[in-house]
Amino acid sequence: MSMSILFLILYFTTLAIITWASSRRKIVGEYINGGKNLSAFESTWTTFASLLTGYNFVLGVTFSYLYGFWYLMAFVGAGLAFVILYIFYTKHLVLLQKDHNLFSIGDYFGIKYGHLSKVFVNLILCGGLLLFLVLQIFINTGLFSALLKIDNILALLLTTGVVCIYLWVGGFKASVKTDIFQGILMLPIILLIFIFPTHFSSEKIASAFDPSQFWFAIGLALLQFFSLLGQAESFQRVFASRNPNSLKRGLIIAFILLAIIAGSIAYLGINFKFANTTADPSNLFTKDILMALPEWLSSLVIVSLIAAFMGTIDSSAFALGILIARMRKTTKQNIIQSTRIFTLLGIIISALGSLYLFSFLSSVFALISLISVIGAALFVSLLLKPNSLEINLFLIVGTVTFVLGLIFKFVTDNPLTSLIPSGIAIITLLIIRIYKLLNNKYLFKKNLY
Repeated sequence: MSMSILFLILYFTTLAIITWASSRRKIVGEYINGGKNLSAFESTWTTFASLLTGYNFVLGVTFSYLYGFWYLMAFVGAGLAFVILYIFYTKHLVLLQKDHNLFSIGDYFGIKYGHLSKVFVNLILCGGLLLFLVLQIFINTGLFSALLKIDNILALLLTTGVVCIYLWVGGFKASVKTDIFQGILMLPIILLIFIFPTHFSSEKIASAFDPSQFWFAIGLALLQFFSLLGQAESFQRVFASRNPNSLKRGLIIAFILLAIIAGSIAYLGINFKFANTTADPSNLFTKDILMALPEWLSSLVIVSLIAAFMGTIDSSAFALGILIARMRKTTKQNIIQSTRIFTLLGIIISALGSLYLFSFLSSVFALISLISVIGAALFVSLLLKPNSLEINLFLIVGTVTFVLGLIFKFVTDNPLTSLIPSGIAIITLLIIRIYKLLNNKYLFKKNLY
């Protein structure tokens, strides 16, 4: 306990120093990153920290315990998403960035398909970011409560209070610099694989590739692929890159770091699976793993988890704040103040929502399912070149199907069902294309005769 408190004090002290340094801005636009000047080093760590959420550790160990090596398919999807993000940036966004002040993927849809598309995308993003914040605050509150032995409400105030302070003062620069620090803090997770005795053997490996889970794995990969393409935080960092080379290096190194951490998480879950021990998969990380570690390492890992959640809370909250602020046509100074206010309001609303969260796992897949609609829309915009009517219909069908899925419970915590909204939207677009093709052929033949 004393070791945990010491690590936590050091963590908060470092956050305070970063916040103070980030507040010393030379120009007004720095608060919202008006300069778009992320280096490869900054791009690497902020991408890594903002994407590797705290619940990745908890869910990753659980999924690898339940589904073996199939869990790693999620990172195949992430790798493909990184490739598409880079191609999309170099082929479309670099030129647009010169003429437009892009901050979110909604800005791209607005330029490409009109104001209505931008509104649809931004509304979906706002809903997704709020749900994501609820999930992050819910888990981080539990960690603080358990670590400090305090009431959940007090832990909630501490969690949200810290993020509110350094985002209000430091803005985007504080978010990026804390991401670097928090990303480095996550690396001790790798040490865990050397603590537990290994239960791997050649005859057991095959059991971790259960053929019946193949389509589950494909669904997991597709969900990760589409959700990263539609994630507000991803594009906020893509748009902030100094140049294509900085982005490319940042994405490559960030993915390598993600793969290393993912491999460590998968190893832990599969190792427990091979040990044939009786364990509750949902509590495997917090009980069976953390409780078995030496005090110093357990304390460091807990603070690393807290840092992981804080890193994603600040990224999502700031993305939400600037997204809402930019919906209004105001001066740069007013946008900065509006960003501060909406970031704060987003955190407060999400904190209240976290008190009433009914199902963590179902909410995770609901979030991914919703954001995947935007990712799928971006993918088809690159692949099929739809017009404004088609892309708007795609977004409407996907969102309506998602809402119906929640009401009638056909969107569940199964990755394949979470893909239904995006799948229905894609099928709708293809039907429209086929109808147009057949209609054009009919008109052509009619004109001939």
